Amino acid sequence: MGHLTDQMPKCLCPLAGRRVIDWTLDALRANGVRHVVIVGGWKHESLVDVADEMIENRNWASVNMVRSLQLAANLLARAPTLIAYGDGAYGASAISAAVEAADHDITVPVDVRWLELWRRRFSDPLDDAETLTRDGDRITNIGQRPESLAAIEAQFMGLLRLNPDGWMNIAGWLDRAETTRNKAAIDRLDMTGLLQGLIESGEDVRSVEINGGWVEIDSAGDIGVIERCIEHRGFSHDFR
Repeated sequence: MGHLTDQMPKCLCPLAGRRVIDWTLDALRANGVRHVVIVGGWKHESLVDVADEMIENRNWASVNMVRSLQLAANLLARAPTLIAYGDGAYGASAISAAVEAADHDITVPVDVRWLELWRRRFSDPLDDAETLTRDGDRITNIGQRPESLAAIEAQFMGLLRLNPDGWMNIAGWLDRAETTRNKAAIDRLDMTGLLQGLIESGEDVRSVEINGGWVEIDSAGDIGVIERCIEHRGFSHDFR
């Protein structure tokens, strides 16, 4: 992100006249979500006014996102929870599809129109995309480096919906993985790596299809590309 994140987390960067996270917060409120918890690391204090509750990840510099997820274990064990990455701007329709999907323990919203966005962001979409294949709505593979577009039915969006039983299954898998893979491997684990591990262990991981209406911000260039795209009516990933 270059100089844009010298003094603030990526989710506070400006996008289409607002902060990235503001678009998602509005979409959550539009779908009846009233309690927002943020797990924050670097500069987490700048997010205090954004969240209803703040959890600090003091080890943010040396661990990946699964460790941040674990810090919210008490909340995840109590009630159904929608998890959203902070560097995405999710529109109301994308959040609605995630919230209203069939009731499974682990539900992963996936974007079936992902290629329309990735072609705007990358000269070769395969440079950044990950595999995602399904049997019906059951995810069979996720998070690998694809050799061709045929290995990608949709794309992970940085969204995850968990029921308490789903979280308990994840927590059990992580406990076992601490022994079989060692702690350092879990420290480095990202979300699609976790989902693939769950799938390989026989866990039922379901998908719900989303048709655009969101963006992710991985670079300063993404902001410029997206702001130019939303100037044109009918852009598939307009999140406003």
